[in-house]
Amino acid sequence: MKKKIKDLSNKKSKVDDLFLDVNSFLKVIADDNRLKIVMLLKDESMNVTDIYNKLGIPQNLASHHISKLKSLDLLLEKRNGTFRNYTVNIKKIRQYNVLFKNLLKL
Repeated sequence: MKKKIKDLSNKKSKVDDLFLDVNSFLKVIADDNRLKIVMLLKDESMNVTDIYNKLGIPQNLASHHISKLKSLDLLLEKRNGTFRNYTVNIKKIRQYNVLFKNLLKL
């Protein structure tokens, strides 16, 4: 009986962890500007100046959104002299996609 309770507890914990991971991803990506940044960077590398010019937003706001995306490893960063170029971390996006699908199956 104790084993069954422990198994249920472990399953609930895994579901909770999965939910928290997916929830964090959705909160970050749900912002209009962040989603636009991901769309801009899916095909090419850009620096902050390129991003804020294309989106028509202030530089500090673009940097803030980039920071939020980087917090979940959704962007990859490559230094080019004094500039940092960003691209989408496709592998991480796919991982979150799988997590989301798994959460929906539960």
